[in-house]
Amino acid sequence: MKKNNGFILVLFLLGIFLGAIDSGIVSPAREIIQHGFNISASSGIWMITIYTLAYAVSMPITSKLADRVGHKKVYTISIMIFAIGSLLCGLTNYFNIYPLFLAARVIQALGAGGILPIATTVIGQSFPEEKRGTALGFVGMVYGVATIIGPTLGSAIISWVGQENWGAIFLINVPIAIVILVMARGIPNTKNETEKPIDLLGSVVLAGFIGSLMYALTNLDFFNFKESFISTDFYPFLIVAIVLLPILVFVERKAKDPIINLSFFTERQMLTTMLIAFISGVGLMGMVFVPQFAENTLKISAGKGGYLVTLLALFSGIAAPISGKLLDKKGGAFVLRIGFFSSVLGTLFLALVAAKTYSFLHVFVGLALMGIGVGFTMGAPLNYLVLNRASKENGASALATMSLVRSIGVAVSPNIMIGFIVSAGQNVVGNVTSAIMPAGMSFSTSEGSDIPREVMQQLQAADVTNIAQRLMQFLTYVIPEDIKKFALPALEKSQDVMTNVYQSTINEGYSQMFLTTAAVATVGFLLTLFLNSKKQTIL
Repeated sequence: MKKNNGFILVLFLLGIFLGAIDSGIVSPAREIIQHGFNISASSGIWMITIYTLAYAVSMPITSKLADRVGHKKVYTISIMIFAIGSLLCGLTNYFNIYPLFLAARVIQALGAGGILPIATTVIGQSFPEEKRGTALGFVGMVYGVATIIGPTLGSAIISWVGQENWGAIFLINVPIAIVILVMARGIPNTKNETEKPIDLLGSVVLAGFIGSLMYALTNLDFFNFKESFISTDFYPFLIVAIVLLPILVFVERKAKDPIINLSFFTERQMLTTMLIAFISGVGLMGMVFVPQFAENTLKISAGKGGYLVTLLALFSGIAAPISGKLLDKKGGAFVLRIGFFSSVLGTLFLALVAAKTYSFLHVFVGLALMGIGVGFTMGAPLNYLVLNRASKENGASALATMSLVRSIGVAVSPNIMIGFIVSAGQNVVGNVTSAIMPAGMSFSTSEGSDIPREVMQQLQAADVTNIAQRLMQFLTYVIPEDIKKFALPALEKSQDVMTNVYQSTINEGYSQMFLTTAAVATVGFLLTLFLNSKKQTIL
């Protein structure tokens, strides 16, 4: 590795770390931020949604600009925009203006959209072909580790500075961005010379298509499909996306330098790679619920399950550079097959063994296998395959397109995955009461009983560590007065049963979720069989 290449690797890996970690660092603070602005949960979710939409829209556009005007120039501008957005997000902690916070999140996302694909392109093209896989292995390691430990880091920062100072999770980005900007002064600005006009019309149509499609998908509830399908938050935006798709194809076919190269979706190997990227995005969301699964399985308090995600990060960080070495020797298809196979094993183990046995060792084994799967699938092999198929002039654009397709997978999956947990939660009260109900006793609500709202809210927010206590409180309002003095002492002795039934009921939801994730990973594995194992030719 040349000295200059080593400097470039560190510089752009810092940017990848900065952009990737922010996608997860906000998650543990979402409710805290909601309370800070005194807004509802439905309004609070926009801090995630609006970032996702702006990020997806900006990726292909900024990446295409980088290919034309220079990778360093667009990369540093993106870092500056991201830093400004982060600073504004942090300052709104003290201004208490939620619309300003959302605007700052958009600025953040616009900057982030130009970081990952450009950084990956420069790293991939700066190294000789025989070392490209190794370099991209570091990309996969940093991206995977940053994405996974984001929530844990967010929780740690909030614990350190206090909930009233949640803005610190954004302000921490600013000094890192400054370091990157100073370092970037020492590298050249590589670009592709062209006299072709910028595809402004294609950019506008693409932005409208991506924004409409992503917003529709984030509002689709697969467990209440009919109701969500006819919702005005879904079908109008889906219609707009459907109408814009043929317009986009027409505009891009006519453009001299299209913002989206349609050949990415017509060439068989590239199309297969894009489909695998989509599958990896869907499967990635199975990891989001690992902290809650660990808390329920191991009976630990809410919030502490996030620390177990470090196991995923650890094994992902170990596997990613190994996958990079294998890329240089065996190619992307081979590495992806290992990754998806490990992911299938890990998710099946969590679903069929860990979710039933409640053993830390079994949770550890499942997470280790999942971490290895992430290290062998996320980042390096997909980036390697894309860069090998795309021309040097379209490198950043091709990576951005692949990242966009993966983002669509990420947008689809949460409503699928969380549905299993919600469905299981709806069975809790029925299953618990059936398990502890003495023969002939009924727990129907007594006439005239009035259950306080806070009691219902506490029951709905219960976890495995406090479900028995909160259910007992709830039952004092439900059990008829004439049998309460006999029933309550008996129920006090059944609190362990309540906890165990709750644990098994919720874990059934997690088990179904992991089985679905395993099925998705299996589809990914099957798709890798259609990839060429030999060295690929450039389009």
